Amino acid sequence: MTDTFRTVLGDVDSSEMGYTMPHEHIFTHPQGHGSKNEQDHMLDDYAKGVQMLAEYKEIGGGTIIEATPKTWGRDPQGMIDASKEAGVHVIACTGYICQEHGMEPNITERGVDDIAQEMVDDIESGMGGTTGKAGWIKVGTAYMYVTPGEDMVIRAAVQAAKRTGAPISTHTTGGTMGIEQLEIAASEGFDLSRMTVAHVDRNPDLWYHRKMLETGASLIYDGPGKAKYYPDSVRIDLLRQLVKDGFGDQLMLCNDMGRRSHHTVYGFGPGWQWIKQRFIPRLLEEGFSEEQIHKFMYDNPRRQFSLAKPE
Repeated sequence: MTDTFRTVLGDVDSSEMGYTMPHEHIFTHPQGHGSKNEQDHMLDDYAKGVQMLAEYKEIGGGTIIEATPKTWGRDPQGMIDASKEAGVHVIACTGYICQEHGMEPNITERGVDDIAQEMVDDIESGMGGTTGKAGWIKVGTAYMYVTPGEDMVIRAAVQAAKRTGAPISTHTTGGTMGIEQLEIAASEGFDLSRMTVAHVDRNPDLWYHRKMLETGASLIYDGPGKAKYYPDSVRIDLLRQLVKDGFGDQLMLCNDMGRRSHHTVYGFGPGWQWIKQRFIPRLLEEGFSEEQIHKFMYDNPRRQFSLAKPE
């Protein structure tokens, strides 16, 4: 592992990452038919994006891992400008969410090598004609199955990760297919300690989470505060047991706020302050140590999102 991470403003020493939310959204612009749901997914106000970052910095935030790929309206120049203005590190992604949320209809015709080269170009040359380079690779899968295009993208991501040293982090629909994602990457000879699986707390199955962690991969719990799925007591019980099982170095926390209705700057909530001001105090009250919480928010993201040496 190197001692740097790649932001939209350039490479930074890993010691500067600080408090990190490992799967969030600053700017999105999904293309579609303009439904209410899609309007909610439209994070397209630059001033509000800067305000999000500025308020995050005020509570001690150091880095945001921005999880919006090109097909979901990635805004490289917006991230560059907002990062400069707010003084927060932003690590952008290349890759795809999943087939449902945007892949070219002919993705399987392109072939693994071509998809991988696009990822490499984003990481090494810059995104969308800007100087901003991607610092990680996003892949994802459908609910309870993997499409041929998704399978190909995972294999391409492994190739690109080996060539560039960038880490891979994944989208799981409804928290499913994480094991299968890891199996595909492993079949391509990827070191799974450089892979992170997100949204898994949508599927609060302790056995399932253990099996992924046993491969060496890390997990992101990004649902705290989203009571519509289930109460946080369920997440806390899972985290407590996984830490007890020895997996405390492989777990990270954030909120995956990709909707206007998630952000206080758009008039809703809970906003990026919530983990720091509400969830972490509850973890301390529930018996988690300061040392473990530091791992969740500082040490583990720093390790997972720092660049490795290219193979």
